[in-house]
Amino acid sequence: MKKKKWVPMLLAVGLLVVSPLSFQPAEATSHSTAAKEYKLPAKLANLMNIAPEHQFTLRKGSTRLEVKLLQWTLNHYGLKTAVDAVFGTATDKNVRQYQKDKGLKVDGIVGVNTWAALYAEHKKPTDPEEELPAELRNLMDIAPEHQFTLREGSNRMEVLLLQWTLNQYGLKTAVDGVFGPETKRNVQQYQRDKGLKVDGIVGVNTWVAIYREHQ
Repeated sequence: MKKKKWVPMLLAVGLLVVSPLSFQPAEATSHSTAAKEYKLPAKLANLMNIAPEHQFTLRKGSTRLEVKLLQWTLNHYGLKTAVDAVFGTATDKNVRQYQKDKGLKVDGIVGVNTWAALYAEHKKPTDPEEELPAELRNLMDIAPEHQFTLREGSNRMEVLLLQWTLNQYGLKTAVDGVFGPETKRNVQQYQRDKGLKVDGIVGVNTWVAIYREHQ
């Protein structure tokens, strides 16, 4: 009889040995470390070939493949979300939390600015030591006073040059060609650092400073 009593105890110990730390509470996951090792599935990665400004606007009640990309990314960010392609109450709650974290309008609607932020979750920031890509350096053949004035909402190749330079300067910015809230905040910080007018608008004086970063 004593021998039989040891059997369940040994089984219990064996289970602990086989699966140590395999189940961690969701609360222990931080935004900075959540699911960073997981690769975005190909069918979802393909959706990112569509520019953020051309993506479908998603809201509570949406049922599309794009919702899966949204949900997968929220999980990747650290907000536990069921990846079921149904934009329900839990997804709406997490979208609002994500928008709040990113300084976006908190409305639960996934439009251009929220899409741009979501896309950036899958892109590594530019290495400050990396050389400016040729197609962006070519834009600098245009004198600063003849450059396009950029502001929140701008969507041009020149925005890529701006964002790349902000990264090089040390202000982490998604290089996606979309001048969203994150880019505006970093432009304002850059202007503050350089003693320029802090308005978030990239005009002649800000362009002159940006060009100097590459000289």
